[in-house]
Amino acid sequence: MKYLFKPFQYKIFIFSNKLFLFLILSCLIVSSVNGQQKKISEKFKKETILKIDSLIQKEYIFPEKAKLMGDHLKKAYKENKFKKYDLLDSFAVALTKEIRFINNDKHLRIKPKFIPEKDKANSTKDSYEVYLHNLTDNRKLANGFKEVKIIDGNIGYLKFNYFIEETEQTIDSYMELLSKTDAIVVDLRTNGGGSPKTVQYLCSYFFKQPLLLNTLYFRKGNFTEEFKVIEVSGKKRTDVPLFIITGARTFSGAEEFSYNMQTQKRATLVGEVTGGGANPGDILEVNSLLEIFIPTGTAINPITKTNWEGIGVIPEYKTTKDSAYNKTIELAAKAAEGYRNKISAESKKLYTELQSVIDQQTKPLNEADSANIDQQILAVVKKLTESDLFSEDDIATLSYDYTKTKPFITESILKSNTELHPKSPIAFLKYGDLLEQNGKKDQAIAVLKKAVEIATEIKAPYLEGLKSRYEKILK
Repeated sequence: MKYLFKPFQYKIFIFSNKLFLFLILSCLIVSSVNGQQKKISEKFKKETILKIDSLIQKEYIFPEKAKLMGDHLKKAYKENKFKKYDLLDSFAVALTKEIRFINNDKHLRIKPKFIPEKDKANSTKDSYEVYLHNLTDNRKLANGFKEVKIIDGNIGYLKFNYFIEETEQTIDSYMELLSKTDAIVVDLRTNGGGSPKTVQYLCSYFFKQPLLLNTLYFRKGNFTEEFKVIEVSGKKRTDVPLFIITGARTFSGAEEFSYNMQTQKRATLVGEVTGGGANPGDILEVNSLLEIFIPTGTAINPITKTNWEGIGVIPEYKTTKDSAYNKTIELAAKAAEGYRNKISAESKKLYTELQSVIDQQTKPLNEADSANIDQQILAVVKKLTESDLFSEDDIATLSYDYTKTKPFITESILKSNTELHPKSPIAFLKYGDLLEQNGKKDQAIAVLKKAVEIATEIKAPYLEGLKSRYEKILK
């Protein structure tokens, strides 16, 4: 199995016997390269058609359709439909048109192979030229991404052209930038597809539970692979309003992403009906000059039990190509406002609960009282932390409101912060500072020592400052 557009690492193609790739239908799949404008013979045409027939009979996902395709292709040759095509490029285009005649599978495609300009007798120079060609193309891809930004109204915008294999770190970086936005727009108007694994990874940012997103079935070996929601390295956005812009050029893996989100009712789609290609496959060699992409599998959605092949993904809001962006931003702006209001209401509810618990507390008379207060404060502060609406720093700031009126509450909240953020040197530093301020030097020493230990473990840039602080209290 060939991963078409994996960034160059010694070899441009990576092989696998399990995972197949959705064809990226884009300008990157060139139909004309240097050295391929020579004339071809009738013998070459006939042998090519026979080889293509053999390949699709063996590999194409639907055997009955494969037979019809092969019969049609051979009939077209006998009727001299390819006679006028004497150049390799035009012959490849004509072959593609005829092979799609039966069921218009847009993944099916015959194209010229890349041939270096150097003399083929010099294999070393050939290898380097292929390397340089692939390296240049892959550098231009930028891992498939085109643009990421935050639009007025705190709307995150992510545009990319390809779901390239092994680009999780790039996705993590961009999703980190959008982690505080109130709505997210994913623009797939020019996205030609790519790796199902990458589709799965980006989808997983928008779901919490490990639900089934899509299944790929392959004819060879009667093999089925399920793609479920997985863990990601960044912060998941499971409830943020999500919008997807689609277009006629949205194809294959980009359609899967859109279809997954639509069927799970997780996103709103805006734009044009997509291209309609749901059958992943593989690039196979026809001969020394041509190669063919043959769909060897098909997608099965767990909800619809079918896919978007030949139909496309139909957006909830159909628009023209030119108006899709503006309409999406208009919808996203309204959704973002609603999301902010929801966040505000949730945070106010949690803050009110914290206040209620604090109001009930009186100065502890003994260790048992202190332990009881700590337990109650920890329970409510934990809710704030788990809501993802209050950061460690937010909680510390809230605690300082009680420094003069109820200092034991400030102490309890900062203690809770250390328990809820056990890998944060700063949480321990703030708690230790307060303990010293409250005359509890021995406890403060133990807490500040812990801060230094954690900072050493994670190699914090402020480690030396923490050590100085700790040495100061020891003196």
